Amino acid sequence: MRRHVVTLALTTAGLAAVLPTVQVHAATPTTPPAASAPRTADGGVDARATATDAQQRAFWTEREKNGTLRPFTGTLPDWKPKAEPPRAKEPGAGGTVKAPAAAPQQKGKSRFAAGSPGEVRLRATTGRIRIAWPDEKNPSTWWVSACTGNVITSDSKDVVATARHCIPHDQGRINSKAQYEFTPGYSKDADGTEHAPYGKWTFRSVGVVNDGTDRQTSDTAFLALNTQNGTHVQDKVGSSGYRFGTTSLPNRVVLAGIPGNSHQFHTCVREPYWGPDNPPQILGRGGPCTGDSELSGGASGGPLIDGDTFDSGPVQIGNFTGSLGDDAAAAVWRDAAFAVFRSVQATGGGQ
Repeated sequence: MRRHVVTLALTTAGLAAVLPTVQVHAATPTTPPAASAPRTADGGVDARATATDAQQRAFWTEREKNGTLRPFTGTLPDWKPKAEPPRAKEPGAGGTVKAPAAAPQQKGKSRFAAGSPGEVRLRATTGRIRIAWPDEKNPSTWWVSACTGNVITSDSKDVVATARHCIPHDQGRINSKAQYEFTPGYSKDADGTEHAPYGKWTFRSVGVVNDGTDRQTSDTAFLALNTQNGTHVQDKVGSSGYRFGTTSLPNRVVLAGIPGNSHQFHTCVREPYWGPDNPPQILGRGGPCTGDSELSGGASGGPLIDGDTFDSGPVQIGNFTGSLGDDAAAAVWRDAAFAVFRSVQATGGGQ
């Protein structure tokens, strides 16, 4: 039976402790951001932000100050987007499309403890995505939840991958009022102190994958981010490489995420096998990623990494979706995902 990881909410407001690289929030609150403009795209649906980076930052600051962000404790179910599937002649259709990982262009001391080269890099590029959308019964209050995303190599240097079921939706469309904030390298200590070593990024567009179904095999979404003080997120933290169209299983896969119960980066190494559906999903033999490798609520959308090349440069081949039966599950990226990635990547420069 299909089971998604529950998307849990943040229970505290604001980031209490950050390193000096973080951009300061806008000091003067503004009105809430204007609604995003939804539209269809080959392979999915996307919505574009109509508020500037400064307006979005002021929105988060004001909502936190006023206490009008309400933790969402339910589950955002997956959904079937109302869009046309990608055309067979789309660039890359039916083949393998790949790009290598990228090292950060901005130099700075890492705050993370020593680990394998792949884990150190993935700790920086993987982060928390905070999502807010208005309570329809009380529009002055906004629900807020959390998922995991990972920066992947892109021409725009601004793309983060996550899961489709993390994206609020209404009747087959992305909720046009939803707002997104990405914090790479996020963690929270046991005493409640939150860390954002690289700062926070607002969004300029979001796209979800549609393959004509609402199956777990296509549970993928992409965000394009604004710049932070003119800096692209990929230049600040680096990126994982990508491979769309994986057809052969690696010997091992690495799943990663930031669960809501610990707020710490976790990885889970599994022997992969193909799931029953096509387009495929990869399942991790050995049960769900729990215990020392806890990937519970909040970890949804985290990267599925090729374990065979992990330390030479992480390559993302899909994203964590939850579990199927007793094993961890991830959507493998194919043509539909590549079409949405290309569409999101092309949505203009950061603000």
